[in-house]
Amino acid sequence: MRTLDGSALEVAAALRDDVAADYVYMYPPRQAYRPVAAEQLDAAVVQSLARGDALNLYVHVPFCRQICAFCNLYAVASRDEALFDRYVDAVIAEARWYAPHAAGLPVDTLYLGGGTPSQLSAAQLDRLMSGLERVLDFDRGVVTEVALEAAPDTVTARTLADYRAVGINRVNLGLQSAADAELRSIGRRQDAEAATAAVATAVASGFDNVCVDLIYGLEGQTFESWRMSVEAAITLGPPTICAYALTLRPRTGYAARGYAAVPATEQYAKYDYAHAALTAAGYAQETHVRWSRAAMGGYVQKAKHWALGTVLGLGAGARGYLWECDYRCGYSARARMPVLRDWFDRVDRVGHGRLDGYLMDHDERLRKATILGLGHLDRGWARAVLGEDPAERFAAELAALEHAGAMTVDERSVRLTALGHRHRDVVVQAFCSEAVREAVRGHDYNHG
Repeated sequence: MRTLDGSALEVAAALRDDVAADYVYMYPPRQAYRPVAAEQLDAAVVQSLARGDALNLYVHVPFCRQICAFCNLYAVASRDEALFDRYVDAVIAEARWYAPHAAGLPVDTLYLGGGTPSQLSAAQLDRLMSGLERVLDFDRGVVTEVALEAAPDTVTARTLADYRAVGINRVNLGLQSAADAELRSIGRRQDAEAATAAVATAVASGFDNVCVDLIYGLEGQTFESWRMSVEAAITLGPPTICAYALTLRPRTGYAARGYAAVPATEQYAKYDYAHAALTAAGYAQETHVRWSRAAMGGYVQKAKHWALGTVLGLGAGARGYLWECDYRCGYSARARMPVLRDWFDRVDRVGHGRLDGYLMDHDERLRKATILGLGHLDRGWARAVLGEDPAERFAAELAALEHAGAMTVDERSVRLTALGHRHRDVVVQAFCSEAVREAVRGHDYNHG
């Protein structure tokens, strides 16, 4: 995570200079995570679940056919069906640790992410979801969003129909680009024609929502090739389209071959084009990375998370976001298989895979609500949920950002302007705590 010093004046100056920062999709960022004593983390999880909030289940399925050159997420290159079956069993076993503490809690969303969970067969996914239903006592048929991340080269009309039959109602396809050269540069084995055909099949398959992901800043990408990818996605017509700026990290394929960051001015120009093209095509902007025509919104679990909902993470590499803590079940972009073996061992020994995280307090929760909810922060909601109004707590920061044209503040809400959305990942840095900044500055990418 690229960080500024946090002063609102510095952030306002960064807006004028088109400074860029990494996508902030959670707070605190994972670079702030540290080992936490097991008894402390256990207690924080139990206390969080005792609040009685609805659950949003996130299951991390780390397996991929290959590791893409840009990828800094936790993933393991494998096509081992026996390993997949063992993994399904272990995730269900991990859920048993949480079951007594989550008794009676409804499940709002179930998200199967990765990795590439579409490498699992519909039968394996059905067995996974059936096990979770049995252990956590819910019915996937009444869950608002049952979502599956997929790579275009893993799906066909038949597999998509099978996924729908086992209850998947939203599919998220990582297209990333519609240019052959860019797909080759990230290590994809499928050309653009086949990849876009797979997306078209998904859009026609009857899911409640289909989301297509694109990345700007890929190696070799030009403004013209970006325009072509955006137009290809619009032509495919999925209900939701996400456009992410490339995040470059050590220990990735891009890092190994010395690929450097794209100039921020070029990245902002690509954002500007995507926003203009998507809104002209009838997509409404939900966040600075997501545009949607979906009736219930583009990504329900993310909206729940950003509104301080409980996200219970299961599986190797999963993260959980709770009231009293965030936690993570292992991570490495360098030693991938050892992390998986360690997760299996921890589930066998102690019942869960939690390894590190961040203990939350009132101040960090208030910052989290502000940072993640800044697109449209309801001040009444914040007072009711947190007992404090972020607009009062951060009055000086908001005044400086409002003066810079990034915010509007009124009696009811705090909202990003168009300029604020464009620079959202810079704007939110005015609200990070010094403890989080210090932890991020001390992060060692050789150890996660």
